[in-house]
Amino acid sequence: MIQATRDFTVQTVQTAATIAVQAGSRLYTDSASSYRALQGYVHAFVNHTKKEYARGDVYENRAECLFSLLKPYLRVFRGISKTTLPGYIGFFQFLRNFRQQNACEQAELILQAALDPTIARKAKKGELGDFCISPRKGIFQQ
Repeated sequence: MIQATRDFTVQTVQTAATIAVQAGSRLYTDSASSYRALQGYVHAFVNHTKKEYARGDVYENRAECLFSLLKPYLRVFRGISKTTLPGYIGFFQFLRNFRQQNACEQAELILQAALDPTIARKAKKGELGDFCISPRKGIFQQ
């Protein structure tokens, strides 16, 4: 699951992990301090500063693969500003997280979000950062 965040603090990364990853799961990351502080997971990391990119089963190629899919998706929309970038990334996040559902199921989730007055009001103000769409939980506020 992709989870876009506003920043990379320990608290933000822990919240995103709690939403996206089941407690007790194995979690493989790089050695960034925000990842190393994660709690509730069997965590292993690779250290890129020591030119370590894989150690046995520990690697992060999936994240790099997702980024390689995001770049061409964004390239189609020429001249994206910093203010609209979160919307484009949010839709990419939605498409990736719900790719297993058919178009009708995806449209139902989009309509649910659009018709919910709380979500619509926040969207108009550009304050959707605390709302998430999860395959397990549906649409919810953090």
